[in-house]
Amino acid sequence: MRNFVVIILLCLLATTKLMASHNRAGEITFECDTANPKHFYFTITTYTKASSQADRCFLTVFFCDENDSATFYRVNGQVGTCQPPAKMGETIAPDIRKNIYKGEHTFTGSILNCRIMVEDPNRNADIGNIPNSFETPFFLVTTLTISPIIGVNNSPVLLNPPIQNACYCKRFIHNPGAYDPDGDSLSYRLIKPFTTGGQVIPCYTTPSGVSMDPVTGDLVWECPGGATTSTCGNTQLPNSGEFNFAFVIEEWRNGILIGTVERDMQVTVVQGCNNNPPVVEAVDTCVVAGTKLDMLIHAHDVAYNDSIDNVSTSATGGPFQLANSPASFSNASGFPSVTSQFSWQTICDHVRYAAYNVTFLAVDDNPINNLSDSKTINISVIGPSPVLTSVTPTGKNMLLNWQSYACQNATGYKIFRKIGCDTTVFEYCQTGMPTNAGYQLIKQIGDITTTSFLDDNNGQGLANGQEYSYRLFAIFPDSAESKPSNQKCALLKRDSPIITKISISKTSNTNGKDTIQWARATEFDSVVAYPPPYKYLIHRKKFTESNFTLIDSTSGINSTSYLLDTLLDTENEQYQYRIDFYTVNNRVLIGQSNPASTVRLNAIPGDNTVTLNILYTVPWTNDTFFVYKEDPLSPGNFSLITSTTSTTYTDYGLVNGREYCYRVLTKGEYSDPNLPKPLLNFSQIVCATPKDTTAPCAPKLSVDPNCKLLYNKLNWVNYSTTCADDVIRYQVYFSSTIGGTMNLIDTLEGITSNMLLNTPDSLSIAGCYAIAAVDSFNNVSVMSDTVCVDNCPYYLLPNVFTPDGDGANDKFNAFPYMFVKDVDMTIFDRWGAKVFETKNPKISWDGKHVLTGNQCSDGTYYYVCTVNEIRLQGIVPRVIQGFIQKVSSTDSNFSK
Repeated sequence: MRNFVVIILLCLLATTKLMASHNRAGEITFECDTANPKHFYFTITTYTKASSQADRCFLTVFFCDENDSATFYRVNGQVGTCQPPAKMGETIAPDIRKNIYKGEHTFTGSILNCRIMVEDPNRNADIGNIPNSFETPFFLVTTLTISPIIGVNNSPVLLNPPIQNACYCKRFIHNPGAYDPDGDSLSYRLIKPFTTGGQVIPCYTTPSGVSMDPVTGDLVWECPGGATTSTCGNTQLPNSGEFNFAFVIEEWRNGILIGTVERDMQVTVVQGCNNNPPVVEAVDTCVVAGTKLDMLIHAHDVAYNDSIDNVSTSATGGPFQLANSPASFSNASGFPSVTSQFSWQTICDHVRYAAYNVTFLAVDDNPINNLSDSKTINISVIGPSPVLTSVTPTGKNMLLNWQSYACQNATGYKIFRKIGCDTTVFEYCQTGMPTNAGYQLIKQIGDITTTSFLDDNNGQGLANGQEYSYRLFAIFPDSAESKPSNQKCALLKRDSPIITKISISKTSNTNGKDTIQWARATEFDSVVAYPPPYKYLIHRKKFTESNFTLIDSTSGINSTSYLLDTLLDTENEQYQYRIDFYTVNNRVLIGQSNPASTVRLNAIPGDNTVTLNILYTVPWTNDTFFVYKEDPLSPGNFSLITSTTSTTYTDYGLVNGREYCYRVLTKGEYSDPNLPKPLLNFSQIVCATPKDTTAPCAPKLSVDPNCKLLYNKLNWVNYSTTCADDVIRYQVYFSSTIGGTMNLIDTLEGITSNMLLNTPDSLSIAGCYAIAAVDSFNNVSVMSDTVCVDNCPYYLLPNVFTPDGDGANDKFNAFPYMFVKDVDMTIFDRWGAKVFETKNPKISWDGKHVLTGNQCSDGTYYYVCTVNEIRLQGIVPRVIQGFIQKVSSTDSNFSK
């Protein structure tokens, strides 16, 4: 009777598993309540085996953890055996039922990262890359983030179903057709499917040739059913049948990951379909908001043994989901090719940072097995170019004016400036300013109704003599930027003197000289407002000073040069100059030059090198630097050694300890074509003596412990072939514990030294070593990687002793033993009474009772011993226990 009951239970269990095995594919998506960003509406979509007896009228959904859950009812299909409000789902293809479950949930807490989970037993049977799929639970997960920084967020919507057919070894493509209603950026990542509790399915195998494009979301299987070895064992996956894949769609906003949707999908591979998939032709594009995009999409069938099929096309994607001015596509069919039209009248509301994805699908009508091809393209809707109407000089500032912007949903502007009249022609789809265009962002305006801006260079004023180019871009709420505006150029009026030369003509700490030249002002009212005569006032200050000081003046408008010989310290100081232009009679300031400095050359000595840094602050643009070096055989004579476009230059191959002197000539110009060019200016003369400041590389250390002989053998390798080759000694450091202070224990002279025998302690060889190399200039390398070694303690006890006083085996001694600090030994008789105890690691029990001092009777005794071993991490106790036999020498069985 008992066996019969067991058989009945097994049969019921098998029936239950059969009824529960039905899940093919699915995903969880969500919408956020705009009125309450903590309230969400969830949709669980599953695809199941329609012929299975298993069916779910509702599913249990878990929020964040298993203590927070809700029941979601199926909402699609007809009313049937499910108790209302649940419905029966829809059969969408042979043996495929689509199920949609809906529900809502309100979360608590101001910031939350939450997983939304559904688990349903089980998957359908015989999935080729999931062992025992019949008994493997189906698990879906989606994550969301609730934060006041993020605000309202909706998950991506997946427009293409996760059930597709493939033909054996014919390239297969699936695209989920993900569309994000908020315009967030999406990325895609292939993962392994989940089972109970969100764990990866054991022994799941990703077939060979499967990949996923992280940008477009195309999941590609190059050879469906091709030879693949299972991850568990050496078995081969089947060549046909059902296979499951999983991937994650990641949702990004302002560079922050704010949510994920996991899709679990199924592909059925058919053998012998005698067919080739069709091919879709489409490319990425852009469209300016307010214009219409018309694209012709071509698809054609690929012949198989001269057999060609009819092809039908369709399309999915975000543009079709828009509430205002959605896109349209003319679904069509043709033989053997078809051309369909995609049309989209865009509006300003369509502008966003992330491109829209559109997937075009082509399916053939092969009577045995339909095959398909898909092509997902990016369509960027970009803001139109703002229209810059004028750039007008006003004193040392520029006034920009532009037309009201065409898209009033934009939030403001970015304004860029460049020296020189720009002639760059941008790509049609260019938005925002390329980093290599040479422009500088000078202002961001947060008001789209603004139509003017005064560029005063942050209160510093612009430079006379330079021509400036301007462009602006509109900004949208999600940080999208429009196409660039047209470019406008302008020069400031030449109503001020313009410095053209600040050159050091003599280097000295007491009698230095600077030469100053300038171009005169040519555009000012010399008749009414500023009649002659005129005077130039020359001002100077050190870089360390805040205010300019008047040092001299020259008369007449044509006086444009000045040789300053006033005992300057050009060796140690950098000077800045300014020229003021006055009328003499009424002492009115007509104009003031932009300040300009001398060229300051800093020399930094290194190991066989000198590095030169060129410093200056001038209103013109320097583009080339000529480096001169003094001839050591002819003091005072400098020869050109190189030219460079960098403000840093290193002179190599020098001799340490020898002095080298340099000066630099800068070459530059103003962008005003009417000003003289080139502008040439010398720095001071600077000298430096190279010295070795470069430490050697750390040696590579190895340590070989010898527990028997109580020493550690250290070996190291010196990297003199790749680092400094002047190592003269090595410093060896040691710590007795991991993480302890490394103390210097030895110094070995000579680069050929590479070995050391070291005994840290008479009781221990445990510890950590490191080594550093020292060169001939006492530069010390960083220490090598720390290498730690441990003791190899052992402690052996005999199992018999004969305390009869004959001098042989009279005591119970530990032998041999090493690396033991002490012990805690207790010996008991057969009744459990303590007869002996000691902390001596040797033990040395002579057989006498610890209390009476009398010899204990012969027999078997039990001991418990805690051995305190000396280890790298410190003293480590180890408990051993066993039996010891005490016998007299008259016992023939234990005779000596």
